[in-house]
Amino acid sequence: MYLYHKVEEITVSTSDSRHAIGAFILREHAHLSQYTIADIAEATFTSKPSITRFAKHLGFDGWRDFIRAFMAEELGEKDSKITVDPNFPFRPGDSDETIIQNIGDLQAAAIADTYDHLDRAMLRRAVRYLDAARIVRVFGLSPNCYVADLFCRKLVTIGKQASVVTAGETGIQSRALGRQDCAIFISYSGNTDHSSRSTAISTLMERGVSLIGITGAGDNFVRQTIPCTLTISSHERLYNKIANYSTEESINYLLNILFSCVFARNYERNLQYRLESSRVLEGERSVHSGDRPSEDDAEG
Repeated sequence: MYLYHKVEEITVSTSDSRHAIGAFILREHAHLSQYTIADIAEATFTSKPSITRFAKHLGFDGWRDFIRAFMAEELGEKDSKITVDPNFPFRPGDSDETIIQNIGDLQAAAIADTYDHLDRAMLRRAVRYLDAARIVRVFGLSPNCYVADLFCRKLVTIGKQASVVTAGETGIQSRALGRQDCAIFISYSGNTDHSSRSTAISTLMERGVSLIGITGAGDNFVRQTIPCTLTISSHERLYNKIANYSTEESINYLLNILFSCVFARNYERNLQYRLESSRVLEGERSVHSGDRPSEDDAEG
């Protein structure tokens, strides 16, 4: 989790001096090094000790250390290969053609960025977990759970018992899994304000369940807790954006890689199962379609 994201979380979750300081940082992030601590205190109607405490809350010795790390992160963003703003890929007045080009470029860049950050050893470990799993459960909040639904459906077509854990069932589902099973946690920020999710991870670890984390870059709860993690392209803001264009594309790419690598481990068997499943599904569709009344019957 990048510093900018951590500042976003503080700003959204607080209403005291931390909110004012965080809002200033987010607003002036590109030019933050130009301000002294006194300037920021005056602009935010806070105090220099409050600003120092803000930096220490994020794990730094003081404001100077924070600024040094924050501006290094900003410089890294400028050097990124992503040329389209992932938060606002189009602006008022942009033509349809501009939007078409920008969204395509952004999605391609998100995949390329995910590819560059893909740890092959972690991937092999995750594939091994999934291939051996009796049951696969995916834990994630909206909208990540919608992308995960497609992944689970793919696993079902090759005979895996896979589903997304719905809200309110985190505890009961985590206690139902065991050593033969696998759980995937998807979280862009990687931090969990929901005690049910952190408790679920602890429960799953105690029960010997194989765990896979899919999370953003940088330090966060998921990365600290789950040894096997894959990295989402992490250039989107948490809140200040039009939509999750880049995040969704990155997560979908990672899940498609996982499914495809699992499929390839037993290619012929999985292909046969997949084709047989398709024939059964098509037969069920034909039956249901035949049950529908024709237009003549409906009119009669």
